[in-house]
Amino acid sequence: MTDDPSSQAPSTSNRELWILAGLACAALCVLLPFLWDHTGADLKIYRLGGDTILSAPSALYSARLPTMSLLFTYPPFAGLVFVPFALLPWPFPYALSIACSVAALWVIVRSAVQPARLRTAAMVAAVAVCVLTDPVRETLSYGQINLFLCALVVYDVLDRKHPGRGSWVGVAAGIKLTPLVFVALLLVTRQWRALRYACATFAGTLLLGFAIAPSASWQYWTRLVFDSGRIGPVAFAGNQSWNGLFVRLGAPSSGAAWAVAVLVTVLGGLWLSRRLYDQGQELASLSVCAMVGLLCAPISWNHHWVWIIPMGIALTQLVSPERPLRRALVAAVWFGFFIVAPYRWVPRTNDREFAWTVGQQFVGNAYVIAALAAIVVLAVSTRRRPAASVSTRASRSGSPARTGP
Repeated sequence: MTDDPSSQAPSTSNRELWILAGLACAALCVLLPFLWDHTGADLKIYRLGGDTILSAPSALYSARLPTMSLLFTYPPFAGLVFVPFALLPWPFPYALSIACSVAALWVIVRSAVQPARLRTAAMVAAVAVCVLTDPVRETLSYGQINLFLCALVVYDVLDRKHPGRGSWVGVAAGIKLTPLVFVALLLVTRQWRALRYACATFAGTLLLGFAIAPSASWQYWTRLVFDSGRIGPVAFAGNQSWNGLFVRLGAPSSGAAWAVAVLVTVLGGLWLSRRLYDQGQELASLSVCAMVGLLCAPISWNHHWVWIIPMGIALTQLVSPERPLRRALVAAVWFGFFIVAPYRWVPRTNDREFAWTVGQQFVGNAYVIAALAAIVVLAVSTRRRPAASVSTRASRSGSPARTGP
């Protein structure tokens, strides 16, 4: 008897999956045009960064496009990564960005569901549903790199067989600093080899940035890295973070309330990530760490929240496979929540967020509340699971188990 679930399923089940996949793709084709309105705005800034690296590296953080006020905000290494996009005439980079982002989404789902090995029809349906979620569709519409970074980290952390594990975490952090939170995950879970690779690779991206753009690198790492004002208005409803929540309540940006919330979230979140890891729930551990990063960053735009995909899969996996309807319900509630994106239901832009009622505060900070709810659910789940054995933890870390002093 084989362990491959696809070989055990009857052909009718496969046909039903393809019907489901077709319906999901049809819904995607019908709904997405009504939700797509940014036409690659952020990708244009990436191309500006790549073009400036080629022509005038010292002007990386002052260059502007004639029709846009946005500035390049990533480390100098990211400008080098974006050079290929600058060399292609528009709209080819946009089409390439969308295609590669969908491929990255496939990698995220495939890596997160292992070892379940979903059949192709189920994968198509899952990816189509994920594209409809607000963070993913906004990432595609803006031409953002969130799905690339998420795929790099998910693959690097969950796949223990590839050489140089940890390096892609360092590369992701070199492109955009937020993945540095996963270096902390490697630290608290004592994955020393991967931690060394991550730190070394990140340091390499930093040095490469200084080599290609020394003055811009000095400007970024000594001043601009601390300037969240370059990214956008903190109070805007699309900023789903502790900082955005407190500012909308009238507190100062990155003030005392934010600092306390960050401290509690980091300590509690990393403790839970370690506990989940010790119990063998590596996807849940990774997802909690991602929520910590999103909550604690000064600005976490709605399109940064693509990490709801692995978190949704982790929550679904809490339900026994013997209860498929309950699993489907959990998935429908989680992903449906991010498809409707409740924060869009309240007044936004032009500082209207400051006039929100109490009820609107709950709706307008929906992603923050959802992340906290997911963390609580996973924390409760740890009370029902024993820690993984020493031999299991050793096999995951690649080191032999100790049997004596």
